[in-house]
Amino acid sequence: MKKIALALTVLTALALPLVAQDAPKPAKKPSVPNASASPTEGKIGYISDKKITVKAKGADASTAFKLDTETKVTVNGESKAVTDLKKGWTAKVTPKTTDLESAASVEVTKTESAAPKEAKPEANE
Repeated sequence: MKKIALALTVLTALALPLVAQDAPKPAKKPSVPNASASPTEGKIGYISDKKITVKAKGADASTAFKLDTETKVTVNGESKAVTDLKKGWTAKVTPKTTDLESAASVEVTKTESAAPKEAKPEANE
């Protein structure tokens, strides 16, 4: 009887981690190469020196653009490098007219957080 109880305890201890594993996360939808001549605006999901993906609000998948040395990058109107872009920023990517899969420009307009308000002087009455 003790052997059976011991065997059940060991089997339960071995099986418990298998049952308690988290369900696998759903696979991310792959990005699709851009095929539209109009600009795409959305959140940057991936950024490297050769590629950017932007997911427009309500879209099922991100749109991918190739980046090259001719791609113009601006942040708040200032010329910047691709390396200055950050995942999560909202960007507007305009494709090249000759190659819709490549970005002609990437524009980011960041709103600065409001400066702390100064305390109003109280009136002494």
